[in-house]
Amino acid sequence: MNPERREIILKEIDYWRTNRLLPEQYCDFLENLYHEEETQASKRTFSLGAIQQGSMRTWLLGFGIISLIFFIGFYFSLFPWPLQMAIALLVTSICYTFAAVIRPKKKVGALLLASIGSVILLGMGGWTLWLQDWLSAGGVAGLIGICGLIWWIAGYFLNLGILNYCGFVCFILLYGVMLERIHPDASWLMMQLFWLPLSVVMIWLCWLAHHRIKRIAQVFFAVGVTVWFMPEADMLLMSEHVPSGMALLCLFKIAGAFIILYFLRKKWIVWVSK
Repeated sequence: MNPERREIILKEIDYWRTNRLLPEQYCDFLENLYHEEETQASKRTFSLGAIQQGSMRTWLLGFGIISLIFFIGFYFSLFPWPLQMAIALLVTSICYTFAAVIRPKKKVGALLLASIGSVILLGMGGWTLWLQDWLSAGGVAGLIGICGLIWWIAGYFLNLGILNYCGFVCFILLYGVMLERIHPDASWLMMQLFWLPLSVVMIWLCWLAHHRIKRIAQVFFAVGVTVWFMPEADMLLMSEHVPSGMALLCLFKIAGAFIILYFLRKKWIVWVSK
């Protein structure tokens, strides 16, 4: 609240107290409420009011953070690779820590911080691979696996389903690349056999999580639906032998998914609802 407006309200409360327009305890309550709001506002280091009033602590802290970011970005390529990885993990951990602190009150802010940390982890990890000339299939797969594991763990403990889902997507990508390496000429029917049982397992885990860990049931369900369409996505993106009539096959899978979801709607809606 504007300080001048708060001062007017406090004077009005004092007027009510002097003229006995309100009971004493009500006046005390209102006065403490506005004083508490003033105290909380003064503690906000990065508030617009602190910047406008020229708070030395705010400006010094901002200068230090921006200088540190420029220093790391400028000299990152000169650091040895263990230090590069440590910096990436440290910055990501800081973002996740702040996200955990504000998660109970500001879920959107926590999601934004966690997303920034995740992007930093992926970006700095890719930068490290490029600087160290590790941009091979194994290096990229290792980075995806590490990011997937960290995102999955962070999403679980921060109770951010989208981050947990992104971790699963990384594992799905690794599984798809492994299938492409092992069976590069797999037919459409073989791809169904490789992927659809995994989709069933994810839906079963959704049912199990509904009874045990309800907050991740939605994630398992979303992963199960994603895996249902992965045979076609795998063949379109990675395989050089795309069967004729792929559009018709995709339409068939979509229709099959809608039919199954319709007839089982009374069950899976209960599983994914909070």
